[in-house]
Amino acid sequence: MNDTVHLDLATRNGLADAWGLSPRARFAPLGNGLINRTLLVTDDGRRRVLQCLNIHVFRDPALVMRNCHAVTAHLGRERAAGRYDYSVLELVPTLAGEPAAVLADGSWWRMYDHVPDTRTHDTADTPALTFEAGRGFGAFAAALAGLDHGNVGEVIPHFHDPVKRFEAFRAALSADRAARVAQARHECDAALGFAGVLAHWRTLLDAGLPWRITHNDCKLNNLLFDASGRAVCVVDLDTVMPGTLLFDFGDMGRTMLSPVAEDSTDIARVGVRHEHFAALARGYIEGCGELLTPLEHDNLVFAARLVTGVIGLRFLTDYLDGDRYFRIAHPTHNLERARNQFALYAALTAQADALQALVPGSG
Repeated sequence: MNDTVHLDLATRNGLADAWGLSPRARFAPLGNGLINRTLLVTDDGRRRVLQCLNIHVFRDPALVMRNCHAVTAHLGRERAAGRYDYSVLELVPTLAGEPAAVLADGSWWRMYDHVPDTRTHDTADTPALTFEAGRGFGAFAAALAGLDHGNVGEVIPHFHDPVKRFEAFRAALSADRAARVAQARHECDAALGFAGVLAHWRTLLDAGLPWRITHNDCKLNNLLFDASGRAVCVVDLDTVMPGTLLFDFGDMGRTMLSPVAEDSTDIARVGVRHEHFAALARGYIEGCGELLTPLEHDNLVFAARLVTGVIGLRFLTDYLDGDRYFRIAHPTHNLERARNQFALYAALTAQADALQALVPGSG
């Protein structure tokens, strides 16, 4: 985070005009997100966060910004009323009063106030951290329960939809656009086995699985923590839109239960830490309060399997398509991510009954 980023002159001048940045403003990389570019800007002692939206992923950036404004405004009201105990990201409008700046090159930038004295974690080293994450995201979901669904649009249609993601994988497999299927045959075979999950997913929809306003990207590093390990603030609100709480809990399970990161090539270490699952379920249920229905409560383990499989499909599909979506560090990065996720999916599937017994209120 101490590395300086040198922006091209047109971008720097455009940002300076939009937010009144001085010539002394310094920019540094922040975080390791796979989609947007995030910078920490320091100007005359004040620190703020700048993000360049990936408009190839978010095809309607104006909708993204309307959603972000609706969500942060609602959370701010909940916090002021004493119903939400976490910090809320605050959008910094441009000098013209707009929520984002569109530069001459068509790029979309937005600015948030920097939340001081916080840090992120890529892996959960202790069950206490996992519990805090679960409770933080659970409280976030509960706080959004009162937000009118009409105020939040679908920024990426079918984002976690397992049926659509499986269809996209099958199409990529058939097209073999980048001539990579032969290299990924083992992973493709694992992905084809995901078809068995879809029947239970359809059963849940038929049973009336609630559709709510959800985060849809509940990775551990989308929470800010203080030095004591307490969750402080939920970040990365671009994917907040209608969805199911199973998507959110599932993504937490995907990113917190294994002792290694999602792109680790040490497949032998990929697995499920039961003490972390117990902490995650306990924290999430506590954070949600009375929000969870019995159908949601009884399918938390399935949620972890579902989302882990979906993300594995997405990594593999992107690899087969020539790496057009996720940012990669080397040519086989997405294939390694997919291999990791399918190993975790297999472990979650094999241990499903034992994990279900750890959900508070089960049995």
